[in-house]
Order: sequence, then structure tokens, then C-alpha cells
Amino acid sequence: MKKRNVIFIALLVVTVTGIYWRTLDYDLIWDDEALFQHNLLFTGDVSFSSALKMGYFSEQLGMESQGPYYRPLLTASFFLEYKLWGIHPVTLRLTNLMIFIFSLIFLFFFLKGQSGTDFFPEITTLLFALTPLNIDNIVWIVGRGDLLLLLWGALSFLFLDLSVRKQNVLFLFGSSLFYFLGLCSKETCLLLLPLFVLYEILKRKKVSVLYHSVNLLITLFFFFLKNSILGIKNIRFIFYPNILQDIRAAVGTLGYYSRTLVFPISYDMFVPVKKVASLVYVLVGVAALLLILFLVIRIKRDKAIAWPLALLVVFLGGHVALIFTNVFPFQVYSRYMMLPSLAFFWILAEYLGRVKEKTRLSIVLILLVLFIPSIVLNAGAYKSKAAFWQRAYGSLPNDEHVLFQRAKFFYESKDILSSEVALNRILTLNVNPSTAVLISLLYADIKILQAHYPDVLRWMKSIEGFEEERDLFIAPQIRFDANSKTAIVKMSEGDINSAEKLLTDNIQRYSRNSDAFMGLYNFYVGFEQWDKAARLETTMKTIFPRHFASLNTRRAREQFAALPLDKKISFFVLSRNFGRAIEEVKKIPSLDLDHQIFLAKLYYLQGHEDEGRAAIAAILASDPGNVETLNKVGNFYLTELFRAKEALACYEKSLALNPAQPALLNLTSRLKTDYLDRLIEVWK
Repeated sequence: MKKRNVIFIALLVVTVTGIYWRTLDYDLIWDDEALFQHNLLFTGDVSFSSALKMGYFSEQLGMESQGPYYRPLLTASFFLEYKLWGIHPVTLRLTNLMIFIFSLIFLFFFLKGQSGTDFFPEITTLLFALTPLNIDNIVWIVGRGDLLLLLWGALSFLFLDLSVRKQNVLFLFGSSLFYFLGLCSKETCLLLLPLFVLYEILKRKKVSVLYHSVNLLITLFFFFLKNSILGIKNIRFIFYPNILQDIRAAVGTLGYYSRTLVFPISYDMFVPVKKVASLVYVLVGVAALLLILFLVIRIKRDKAIAWPLALLVVFLGGHVALIFTNVFPFQVYSRYMMLPSLAFFWILAEYLGRVKEKTRLSIVLILLVLFIPSIVLNAGAYKSKAAFWQRAYGSLPNDEHVLFQRAKFFYESKDILSSEVALNRILTLNVNPSTAVLISLLYADIKILQAHYPDVLRWMKSIEGFEEERDLFIAPQIRFDANSKTAIVKMSEGDINSAEKLLTDNIQRYSRNSDAFMGLYNFYVGFEQWDKAARLETTMKTIFPRHFASLNTRRAREQFAALPLDKKISFFVLSRNFGRAIEEVKKIPSLDLDHQIFLAKLYYLQGHEDEGRAAIAAILASDPGNVETLNKVGNFYLTELFRAKEALACYEKSLALNPAQPALLNLTSRLKTDYLDRLIEVWK
């Protein structure tokens, strides 16, 4: 390589690495978290060959073959990382970053043969490398599919270009190989097919029939493998009843993507179709169509922009078409704009090459000054789940799925009341079935914590009608989750036969899911059914030899027998065997106030609410004027059972006895305004 190329590549690598280095240890968020914490590839003891036969994402999460994606190379990359050094945010993102950097290097050498203007490959590569739009694919780990598409796409066109310049057909085989690898990384790679043909026409003035025939056969083989052999269906297209609605949504989506390409400093990571169909985005979309038409007309006099314009149009059109699919929960993502942004900066660099050098370099410098701080600021949205969903909420404060994810974050952060308020707010919106199921499941979790078991069963009943929904993305998982939550209710109430039946049904439905087996095993251990636990242990070790190698029921039984009373009580509570926990608590000779409240809690958790209320009433009746006792009981209701109404009643009695409690006054005010006054009744 020339010294100039070496220096540029070195500066490029150092700059990109330096900018993204601080993002490597950010949290796993959203589908990252689901894919890497609950993936059967990492919990089901599958072989490498099995990983290549799995559908991407849905099937890997135990949802059978409902997902429309087959990306074996992407799946294999995650599987190999798991085997080599395990699943860690730092190494996952470092791999993404390395793929991106290698893509930039190959892209740079491809661009060197595409224009005669000064510094064209450097300007195009640099602007593309530092556009903030790349954040979503580098830091959002599941964006690796787009990065691999970029890598194999750059290599396939580099080898096609080498075959044209060196007149060597062997390079065409390399190009076809890289196209196949790209197709195995992300199905969108098929959009490159017409671009291969156009490139040859523009560069060679003819086409290699054999080369394009091989690419077509590769495409047919891939989809035959996916559809016929593995049974993984393609994405279904669903159009609006009115063609004018279709046009408005498509033009609005084009407007959103065009605005994001031209002004990537600040953008929404994802948006619902109903937002991009707004008048503002439709007008921007019309302007984008007129600009594209103008550039098409210019091609006769400016052939240098023909191929990048085709790249822009093909990939924009391909991703606009996704709004007519059943992709859940959003069809419009900024991270889809990686290749369109390359085309955009290619065209921009081509025109910049025709202005004076000083002006050109000034424009590039201004863009970089805007881009680099924007990367740092926008990447902060991935630092934690709180930051991610706060940014999403700021962009989409009324979107049902964002509100659900925000509620889920509150729940995971133990802020149960805020979670319930966020979920409650969604009930005022027109919610699609997929989100409705997620809401029902999370609401059930909250009601389990509050020991409102009839409400749990109501929420489970509410989703039964969705099980057969053809377009419901998570349908195969519904029964598993419903069984698990219903089993929790039955365990709590002491109905162990029903609980066992539900958990056994999960194993029969999801024989590859180790969590299903572990759920039944923990139930047997928690309810002291040691013989059944031992038999199940043998089965688990046969199916998942590595995953459950350390499981030892005999030793667990011996350890349990040696536990002191307080540890046994904790064990039963953790296992939701509240009947046995109550028996053990009653063995304590004289219960102090804390143990009396704890016993009342166990009655509530057992589903015996009347006994729980009676126990609390007895505590308060024993010392009716004690403010400290009232506050302690109020705190129990608020922090142990997350029941604000009962807590508020205790606090108000306490304040009536002693108004000079400013912290309690503030707490009661917030409970009323931030929680009780904002809730609507769900079950009337």
C-alpha cells in the first residue's frame, strides 16, 4: 500500500476506536438483553450444527419457528463468542467494532477506483465512518447483522471491481462467495442483486451471465433452505384497506429516513408507522422524491452518481416496504440506514470534489465537528436501560410499546407503583394484540407481588383469545408464560397438584427450554417432594448434560435438613410454600412486632387476605394510639405488598395522631397525586 493509504487507515482506525471505546461496557438493552440472557444457544447445550439450523431470535428464545428470520452466520458469530470467551457486553461490542473497522478498510479500497476527484475515497469513508447513524449498529449488539451485511457487501463489490479492472473471472467467484455470506448474515443482502448487474453495465459495458446466474442460484438456494427445509417463513406483507393510506405511509417513511440521513445529529432510533404518516414527514418525503427524480435526470450528464444513487434508491425502497409487514413492535428503525447513508455520502463527496479544495475541506471539517460530539451524546442512550427508554420516551411519549418497556424498567428497578401507573396509562390507548399480551403478563407480575391473585388469573384469562392470532409474533411463548404465572398463584395458595400440572405442561411444550425443567425442579424441592426432584434431575442431566452437571438433589436435601429455623422459613418463602412457612413461624415461642407483621404478610401471600387483614387489625388494636406502629404497618403495605391504598389509610391515621411528620406528609401527598389519582379501574 502507498504511504498515504497506510496513514489514512491508521488515523481512521484510531479515531473510530477512540470514539466508540467508552461504549463497550454499556448495559445490554431491550432485545440484546433477551437474546443473550435467555438464548437456547447458551442454555440448551446445542451443537454448532444445531445453531445453524435455528431461526434467528424467536426460535432461539424457545418460540419455535414463528420468527421470519434465518441468519445462520450472525447466529454462528454469537455462538462462537459464547464458546470462546462467553457472553459479555464488552467483547460483543468489541467484535461489532472490529467488523465495522474491517468493513471501512475494504470499503476504502473499493472507493479508490470509483472516482477521479481528489480525496474522494478518504472523504466518503471518513464521513460514512463518523455519521452518528452507525451508533445503533455498533452499540446495539443485535445490529451486528447490518455490520456483517456491510462487510460482505463491501468485499463482494471490491472483488467485482477487481474482476473488472484486472479482467480476471476468478474474482467473480470471490464476489459470489461474499454475497452468500452476506445473505446468511441478513436477508436484506438480496437487494444487492440488481446492483451487481448495474455495476457491471456501468464499468464493463456488459454482464457476466454466469456470475449473475450463480448469484441468483445462491439466492434461490438460501430461501429454499430457509422455507422448505427449515420451515422458517418469510415476512408477510399486510397492506392498508385504502391505497391512499399505503401511499401516505410509504411517502412519510421515506420522509423520516431522508430527514435522518440529511440530519443524523439528532434522530429517533425507531418510530411507529402512525408517526411517520404525519403531514410533516409526508412533505419531507415528497421533497425527497423530487430530489431523487432530479438526480435521476442528472445521470445522463453525471454518470458518476448513477451507482450510488441506485444503492440509495434500492435500499431506501426495500426498507420503506417493511412498513407493510408484521414486524414487531416497529417497522421503522434508523439503524436500517447504514447502506443508504454510504450512498448519500458517496454522492455528497462526488459533488464536494468539484468545488475548491479549501471550501471542500472546510465543509468536511464542519461535518466532522458536528458528527463526533453527536456520536458521544447519542451513544449515551445505550449506557443503561434507564437512559435508553428515557430517550425513547422523550421521542415517543404516547407509544404503547415504549410505555410498556418503561413500565418494565420500573418493575425491574423495584419501583412497582410507577410500573403500574405506566401500564395503566397504556390502557387508554388503542393497543395492538402483541403489546396487549406483554401488558397482561407484566400486570400479572405486579399483581403477584401485591398478592391480588384473582386479578392475576383475570389477566391470564384476557390473553387466551390471542393464542391463535396468526400475526401475533410471540404466540408460542404465551402459554408458557401464562402457565408459569398461574402456577405461581396455585403454589402460593397451596394447590400443588394444579401447579405441578401447569409446570409439566411447560416441559411438554418446550422440551428444549432448560428454564421449563428448572421451574418444575424448583417446585419439587420447595414443596419437599425430594423423590420427584431426584427423578427429574436424572432427566435434566440426560437432556442438558453440561447445563445441569452441578445439580445434586441428595446434597440439597441434606443441606435443607440441617438449616436452622429462620433459614427454613426463608427457604419456604422463596419457594412460595407459604403454608409451611406459616407453620414454621408459629413455632417461634413469642412473636415480636416484626414477626407479627411478617406472619400477616404470609397470610396475604398465601391468598388468605381476610386472615392477613385480621392479623394487621389485631396488631393495631393492641396499641391503637402508637404512631410508630401505624407507620410500620403502613411501610409494610407500601414496601412489602406495594398496596398504596392500605398504606395511605395507615399513614393518615398516624398523621391524625401526630401531624408533625413532614416526611410522612410529603409521602402521602405523592401517593395520592403520583399514584392513586392517576390510576383508572381495570376490572369493574
